[in-house]
Amino acid sequence: MRVIIPVDGSASSSEAIRFIGERARYMSEKPVSELIYVEPPIPDDVIDRIDIDALRRAYEASTKQKAAGSEAISRAAGLASETKVLEGDCGPAIAREAKAFRAGLIAMGSRGRSPAKSFFLGSVSRSVIEHAGLPVLLVREKGLPEREGLRILLAVDGSEYGGKAAGFIVENAALFGPRPSVDVIFVTLDYTGIARDEVDFIAPESARAYLEKEAEGDWEKAVKPVVDILASAGIEAKPVRRAGDPAGEIARYAAENADLIVMGSHGWGRLKSAVLGSTATKVGALTQTPVLLVPSADAS
Repeated sequence: MRVIIPVDGSASSSEAIRFIGERARYMSEKPVSELIYVEPPIPDDVIDRIDIDALRRAYEASTKQKAAGSEAISRAAGLASETKVLEGDCGPAIAREAKAFRAGLIAMGSRGRSPAKSFFLGSVSRSVIEHAGLPVLLVREKGLPEREGLRILLAVDGSEYGGKAAGFIVENAALFGPRPSVDVIFVTLDYTGIARDEVDFIAPESARAYLEKEAEGDWEKAVKPVVDILASAGIEAKPVRRAGDPAGEIARYAAENADLIVMGSHGWGRLKSAVLGSTATKVGALTQTPVLLVPSADAS
């Protein structure tokens, strides 16, 4: 596995390095990793008013200091990582380097110190995901337990991305340990509440039965193909059904049962809402569990 790790000196980007180093302990073939630090471009109106050479020297000194700290963390984590400094907008620059490096994964802090103050909820992670078209692992400061086989929560919504995410787990099984477990979760709407509050043209009992049957069908269609993909590769998979707000239910379940959340980066639910813009973003805001976002094969 070839891994790009963007660094910026933040605690969460350091945890991304440690995450990959921790998983490398259990991999017979160690990952090839590269640390990249992106210097933001200097605005033209600033260039016209300051000593550009002095500013570049300050940039270089700051970059060297942060890169040196990340390199030390990488060595302590057991990773033999090269370091590269790029210039430009973070998302496109990281995406270009990931392509040149032939990376299969981008691992980054989810709340790095960037101009937007946030990797996950701000523009940087969104830009990386949109430009790179690669799986992106977003790590918080919490880190990982020392566990050989990870407990994975794979969130599906009935879109093709559930299968893509399951395929990534199968193809990169070594990253997750020799005996990972996967809970495949699908969150339906709260049909009990809908039957009580929204449906008045038929008896509530009949409405509830009808809607629950619909929910059962949605759950079966979303979960069974994904469980089958994992089971065919010998990975233990357990279907999980919840009702309510998807992000809240995923975050609550992960807090007690998972070391890592895996989900599609552009999936959709019954309302065709983009996961990146809604559910995944809300999950990222609600959980301290690392989140791995997997795009479809044709995502760009």
